[in-house]
Amino acid sequence: MLTIPPTIVKQMQDHALACYPKECCGILLAKHGSDAAVRCVPLENLADKLHALDPVENPRDGRDWFSPNEAKLGRHVREAEAQGERWLALFHSHIDCGAYFSDEDKRYAAPDGQAVYPELYQTVIETRAHGVVEARTFRWDGKDYAQVAIHPDFALTRPVSGVRCPVSDNLRNAPHQVHGDTGARTPDPGPRTPDV
Repeated sequence: MLTIPPTIVKQMQDHALACYPKECCGILLAKHGSDAAVRCVPLENLADKLHALDPVENPRDGRDWFSPNEAKLGRHVREAEAQGERWLALFHSHIDCGAYFSDEDKRYAAPDGQAVYPELYQTVIETRAHGVVEARTFRWDGKDYAQVAIHPDFALTRPVSGVRCPVSDNLRNAPHQVHGDTGARTPDPGPRTPDV
């Protein structure tokens, strides 16, 4: 079962709050053979950029869609594998709505009805103006994405001064994955990485 230690929960909270009102995204890494996260890697959400380039093909922006930078994601996974780690989870936030695995999330993770990375955990963080409400984790069960964990320890009221995350500050104008049923396509997650 996925284990997210408090230091990594904090990094995920900071990233989600710093990106608000846009969706954040990132990956969690673990040692091979373990389901305990050892590193959090925030990623750039390209949704706003993709929307600006082609609003017909990409009708949503970063408020209700995430599109991770696939090239950087792949590079981080390869570097992690070289260090004896593996890709454990993909995470993203939902803005002003619940931490559920939406139909759009399913289209991204399983575009043809089959999970691209069935072994990955998918963690969704409910983020609102006042802070983080909770996170929930889902995993492919062979037919669909089933909820496998609720993380109430993610609950955090935003400090009055706000939360700043240096990585997220650099990504502030980046996009994320779509939540809704408009049929909008998200970029292909790319080639499968062996032993991920």
